[in-house]
Amino acid sequence: MNPLRFAIIGARRGKTFANSAANVADQVQLAAVCDTVPAMMDDWRDNADVRCYDDYQQVLDDESIDAVCLATPVPLHARQAIAALNAGKHVLSEVTAAYTIDEGWDLIKAVEQTGLTYMMAENYCYMRENMMIENMVEQGVFGEITFASGAYLHDCRDLMWNENGELTWRGRLRQSHYGNTYPTHSLGPVSRWLGINRRDRYISTATWGSPGLAIPAYAQRNFPTRPEFSDTAAWKGNDSATTLLKTEKGVVVEIRVDWASPRPHNIRRHELQGTKASFTTQEHGNDSLIWIDGRSDANATGVAGAWEPLSKYYDEFEHPLWKKHLDEATKAGHGGGDYFTLLEFAAAVRENRLPMIDVYDAVTWSSITPLSMLSIDQNNNAVEVPDFKAGNL
Repeated sequence: MNPLRFAIIGARRGKTFANSAANVADQVQLAAVCDTVPAMMDDWRDNADVRCYDDYQQVLDDESIDAVCLATPVPLHARQAIAALNAGKHVLSEVTAAYTIDEGWDLIKAVEQTGLTYMMAENYCYMRENMMIENMVEQGVFGEITFASGAYLHDCRDLMWNENGELTWRGRLRQSHYGNTYPTHSLGPVSRWLGINRRDRYISTATWGSPGLAIPAYAQRNFPTRPEFSDTAAWKGNDSATTLLKTEKGVVVEIRVDWASPRPHNIRRHELQGTKASFTTQEHGNDSLIWIDGRSDANATGVAGAWEPLSKYYDEFEHPLWKKHLDEATKAGHGGGDYFTLLEFAAAVRENRLPMIDVYDAVTWSSITPLSMLSIDQNNNAVEVPDFKAGNL
């Protein structure tokens, strides 16, 4: 079968997908790149094999392109994905998939009506440890799952302004949105472990947000001639937001996002608790930890003793995909996740099947943003999570 010919929409972030494509050149071929900022296209203009576009519609009109990879600002993802599907093109979308509930339903409708492949490129789901934990859950190591948590802690304040001192899309988003505005890096792996939209589903959620003080303080320091940026009233975004979810089976999930507070970046923080085992990540750079009933240290009554390094169990519980592609994946970004997203997308298109992260997953995980805002508006009360996969189980 000929390689899948795809176009990158959004040249800056899209470079990651271009690099990944080079590692799976027998399955995918970069055919075009599109960006509305001319300077972003400079690295591509001398490549005779890649067409350069400055208008998204030009990509949609190009009949030689099979799929688009959306690496554009988050608020554009849903409508750009729907337009591509309606133009007959498969879609690989960066996170998150949609920023409103209505957009989520519209995206699901477009996928179901066109029959084309849609996948959200949540690379955290493919990190080595996260896939290993998924494999251990499926093999029954954790027993019955009772609790899970995830956090994305990344100071992104320097990404909220352009070099000319004007707000980027991230900055504008912080002025208009609050609550859990970037949930999928935390929620994606947890949802895979819990079998959300397969063995279980989220039924309710509530969110609490802290005051938004870090961004105006940053603005006061770096843009002293722009007092409108140092006014706390100009920013609706919370410094930190904590979301609780409950599943139909009674599992409690805690998700935290903080992309404003001044702190070193922690690429991932996850925990999983079951009746037979527990897992926790450490700070960036340190080995994650596992405790398994009957195998790890415990006293005579079965009460847990010391943790063990998760790496001790690589030989036994490494996920089959990582066993097969270890050398290639370790060269890719985001802990190998960037390699697997493109590989899985191409395989789903070729095999005419749902991808590992399908449209129902994408919309469910992404819905936490609007639902978190609704919960905060209702005095942090729990709100219902729509069953986006109703009738499609």
